[in-house]
This record gives sequence, structure tokens and C-alpha cells, in this order.
Amino acid sequence: MTVLSWNDLNSPQAGIAGPVRLTIGVFDGLHIGHRRLMEGVVHGSGGGIPLVITFRQSPAIVLAPGTFPGLILTYRQKLARLGSLGIGAVVVIDFSREMSNLSGKAFIALLMERLAIEKIAVGHDFRFGKGGNAGTDDLKEMLSATGTEVQVTEPVLWGGSIVSSSRIRKTIKDAEFSAAKAMLAAAYALDLRGIPTQTLERGAVRIAQSGLTQVLPKPGTYPVLCTGSAGEMPGEITVGEDALTIAAADCNDIAMVFFQ
Repeated sequence: MTVLSWNDLNSPQAGIAGPVRLTIGVFDGLHIGHRRLMEGVVHGSGGGIPLVITFRQSPAIVLAPGTFPGLILTYRQKLARLGSLGIGAVVVIDFSREMSNLSGKAFIALLMERLAIEKIAVGHDFRFGKGGNAGTDDLKEMLSATGTEVQVTEPVLWGGSIVSSSRIRKTIKDAEFSAAKAMLAAAYALDLRGIPTQTLERGAVRIAQSGLTQVLPKPGTYPVLCTGSAGEMPGEITVGEDALTIAAADCNDIAMVFFQ
């Protein structure tokens, strides 16, 4: 999978040659609703490259950092999962306040200028442009004379309600890991690569919550599957008020912790 920056699209050497089928979004979680969009560009008709335009970090972190509840997937996890879903290329936007002032019309014009777009697949609630002032009807109107197909997917339900990242965050906070797994189509996992740890007695490790960017369950002790240099091993994680403690047979170099 090719990963490009927004600026790379201006470079003939680093840009994307040929037609693309794309979808656009934050895709925090890549839940079963997001996967419907991925299927629309990976398995769609035509020979275009399946392309995702996404953000290195959620725009909410830039616009309202004090109220952001935490990521479901880290940037590294998101890229790995996009690759596993058959996406051929990703364009990563480093969201800024300057970009937040770009109108929806100007954003789409930039995409059409830089890419040969066969198809754009978006969700029913897709909003774009300054303040989210444009939606799916606006997108269809903007592209009506271009020959680009616009596919708007219907909401995906689980348990009788629409699947969304905010709903999944709530299930994680409430320690409803089976529900989160059903909506994510994967177990919820903390990415601990590069996170400082403190070794405790009996092989446990302590991690300060201040070093984490992902959403955490309520305080308690939970069974987990740890992966790292020692392979896979069962363990347990205790979520405190300001730190996590992980206990497993070998706590050296734990990379990921999957909630069971």
C-alpha cells in the first residue's frame, strides 16, 4: 500500500498516476460501517486504484483538544488495517486550522485537479468543508457534470442502532468489549509501541495514562491477550485513575494488548 502526504499529490514523481476510486473520512475504528465504504472502492467496477483520503490525527483533536475522548485506532493501526482491507493507496492529511477554513467546493476542486476520480464512496452522514457546511447532496451537485460516480452508502446497523465511532467509544468506556468487537469486526486493542513503561515486581508493568491517546475502559481489571517480542500470551490489565498495570508471563516489549 502506497502512503502519500497531501503535498505529495502536487508532485508528478510522488503523485498517483491513473484513475482512482476513493473514499474520504477520519475512519477512527474502521468499523463495519467504514468497511462498507472500503468494499465500495475495492470491489467497485473500473480499474481505478482503491484510494483512501484520511487524517493523521482526528480534526477534533485540533479543533477541540480538551474535549476529545480518545482514539479507537492509532495512526499506525489505521494504516495497517486499511492495507488489510485491500486499499491500494492512502493520502494522509495533516489537519490544521488553515485546512478547516477550506470550503467544501474548494476541497473537491483540489481533488479533481490532482486526481482522475472514477468514483467517490461516502457515508449517508458525510460532511465536508468549513464547519461541515456541505453534505452528500452538495457533493453530487459538484460532480454532476464530471462523470464521476458518487455512491452514498446507507447506515449500517448493529443491535438495532446505527454503528458509529462515538457509539463504539461508549462501549469501550463501559467495558462492553464483545459489542465493540462486533462493531469493529476486530478486538479492541491498545497500541503500546513506543509508549514508556515502568517495570514493577513480579514482571508487571505500569503505564501512565497521560502517555496514551486511545480511549480506555472504566477502572477495573480485565482479561487481555498481549502480543510482543515473546509472541502471544494471556494476561490482565488493571485500569486505574491515572495509570494502567499489565500483568503477563513476559511483560518485556509488549506491543499490543487485545481486550477479550
